Amino acid sequence: MSFLKNLFSSEEEEEFQEAEVLIEEASPSCPIKAFVEQDNRVVYFYLWGDEKTNFGVKSCWVRNLKKAPAKLEEKLMDKGIPPMLPEQFCKFKEGQGKLDPNDLEIIWTEEGDAASLLANGEVIAIIPSWGGKNGFYGYARDCIGQGDFAWELTKSNEFLDRIQQSKAYWDSWGNELNPFQIQQPLILGTYDESFGKHDKYYAIDGNEWPPKGLYLRAGESKTVFATVGLSLVPMPLVEMYFEDRFESNRIELGIILNSVFSDDELQEMARWISAQSSIPWDHITFLGEGHTINFMRFNSSIFNFVWLTNRLDILPKPELEDYRGSKINFLWMVPISERERKEIMDNGSDSVIEKFNELGKDIFSLQRKEIV
Repeated sequence: MSFLKNLFSSEEEEEFQEAEVLIEEASPSCPIKAFVEQDNRVVYFYLWGDEKTNFGVKSCWVRNLKKAPAKLEEKLMDKGIPPMLPEQFCKFKEGQGKLDPNDLEIIWTEEGDAASLLANGEVIAIIPSWGGKNGFYGYARDCIGQGDFAWELTKSNEFLDRIQQSKAYWDSWGNELNPFQIQQPLILGTYDESFGKHDKYYAIDGNEWPPKGLYLRAGESKTVFATVGLSLVPMPLVEMYFEDRFESNRIELGIILNSVFSDDELQEMARWISAQSSIPWDHITFLGEGHTINFMRFNSSIFNFVWLTNRLDILPKPELEDYRGSKINFLWMVPISERERKEIMDNGSDSVIEKFNELGKDIFSLQRKEIV
């Protein structure tokens, strides 16, 4: 039975036909799907996040297919029917023709949390990462002004340049020499200079995109791990919290411990780091200075979390070159206890910086004393 039959009479159902999905595409890096729905009245562009994330559903009006209503169709919205855009916000008040699925293309941003819709190569709608916030849904070419379900997409909109840059980025992964093949030796070379020549190198991508690896330096007294390649894909949502996304959207992660590990323990640590390296994209979030995440259980240690920082004097500071205009932030994963984490969560990282600096080399030990 049709969903609409539960809402309308047979005459009304003819007017409100169920929507057809014209195009659907998954984000390259985040658990988000983009799709376009078209019924006999209106077209909408959607981004739909996995239910395990907090992304939710974002929508943006694309065009009316019939004469625009004078007012907002609130009764239809109450019944879950996608409303047409009121006439005051429409460039084409009498409506437009239906879209042809063969004419459509979706281009994702490099972060994978926002997307644009193109028809015959022209951008007709955009849902940026801040879409769905504070009454803003997205941009549409055929909107005028700040409409109820879209804002006007003008030729001066900076996001248009970003779309072209994103397309070039995604296309570059099909080159004979892709971004990882270019950046991997540069990053690994920086680590070799900063921490010493690597003893082992692991692939930690599970043969899935994006490629990423793990540097390992197994010294006599310290073991150093560092990720290789996380920085090739910028993290989602950063621009929602930082004025300049280029300062905070790319990271690499590392950890130093003064233990000597067995091969099995090294493999276990590599698997754990691999899992943490996917957090930003799997959960549509970001990691940055001062954040904390769960640490693996290790030899009954009380240090069950790690604190992400590059502000401690004892820790090396590898200088990675900027990538695609973004700074690459190297963050050390410092093991901390539950009480230390609470101190950081309650009072910020500044409250513990001096105490951790006083630990000196003891900071690398899983048997050290707590600072609080």
